[in-house]
Amino acid sequence: MSNKVLNDTDSDVSDLDPKELSQVNSYDKYACQLGYIEDPETPLTADTFPSKSGGKPAWLNPEHILAIEDVTCGNCEQPMCLLLQMYTPEDQPADAFHRTVYVFCCKKGSCVRQDWTKSFRVFRSQLPCDNPYYPPPDESDNEDSNSQPFTPKSFRAPTQCVICGISGSKFCSKCGKASYCSREHQMQDWNMCRHKEFCTKSKLTEKEQAAIDELRATRIFVEKEIVSEPEGKDKDEEEEEEQASFFKENNPEEQTDSKALVLAGDEAEEDTEVPVDDVFLNFQLKIQQNPDQVIRYDRVEYDMPSREPLWVQENYKPESIPNCERCHSPRTFEFQILSTLLNFIGVNHIAVDSLDWGSLFVYSCKENCTLGNGVYAEEVLWKQDFSQDGMQIGPKEAKMLRRKLNTQA
Repeated sequence: MSNKVLNDTDSDVSDLDPKELSQVNSYDKYACQLGYIEDPETPLTADTFPSKSGGKPAWLNPEHILAIEDVTCGNCEQPMCLLLQMYTPEDQPADAFHRTVYVFCCKKGSCVRQDWTKSFRVFRSQLPCDNPYYPPPDESDNEDSNSQPFTPKSFRAPTQCVICGISGSKFCSKCGKASYCSREHQMQDWNMCRHKEFCTKSKLTEKEQAAIDELRATRIFVEKEIVSEPEGKDKDEEEEEEQASFFKENNPEEQTDSKALVLAGDEAEEDTEVPVDDVFLNFQLKIQQNPDQVIRYDRVEYDMPSREPLWVQENYKPESIPNCERCHSPRTFEFQILSTLLNFIGVNHIAVDSLDWGSLFVYSCKENCTLGNGVYAEEVLWKQDFSQDGMQIGPKEAKMLRRKLNTQA
């Protein structure tokens, strides 16, 4: 989902009408990518390089996976679960040809409210094109190519917790087969996922195994695929911009913030004070154009200009983001996780201990520094909640805010 500059040298704009040409010229070449939730059509395994919510991690590096010490909540001392992972390959450096960012979260809303800095962890993993686990992409159109068949590295796969997919160093003392990352997940499997019932059974039927897998899946966040597309403008915004452009062309001596831009009967609205956070209103206006979005991917990389996340309130922004501890390069904003994700991952909104946030902002090393023997690099997450001054934006407020933003532009 890395932002790429679009340069289509074969495009012919001579056939475009003025309106289409205007749209082309105003296109944001660093357009934000929006992520949406979908039910997966095929299993989201590591070799498919998925972006997904929940489920067990699809480890980019299948030989080395995170341990429970890496993803233990600092508040309750219980294992966190995978909130989501984003597959974000990049052109530079070569080590980031394959690249995945993992976000882990404690499922307890009370922990997040107590001290959210101890209840989230973010890790970056990456591999070069030439790696022992995945074949390089076949760029040849020649079916008779003499390229050698790829043989993946043979290794002993790390044992994974049957509940969460983290490295599992503990085993059931009775059957010696089921592995766990922690006593917490061992107890959950025994008492809530029917392992107590089937522990000593030599072989499970497909129906029994499916029932167990379904129960184990309820202990973590729901797995869904995340698909992306560029952000665009909604019809109302395009219509208002066209009206403003038409007025400017036909009234060159008038100021763009003139009262003449106010539609008849709306003069009173122009001067109406709305006691809300303008940043929140801007957030609401932006989100309502694509209300099903769960991710906003807007990475600042290489020579791109600085970009601001879509903040949910004016206050409680980070004063500074620490540089990468490995290479000391700056960390820059990569993507934000919207609260709309909570609607898809099995969170009970009416539960006392329910998770909640306004947005989660992920910052990562701008240079994608080499990981070396560490395999995983920890990155930074910032959390914002909605302002107490927040409100649901209505049609009048949306119209007023658009005018205000157009005036400031």
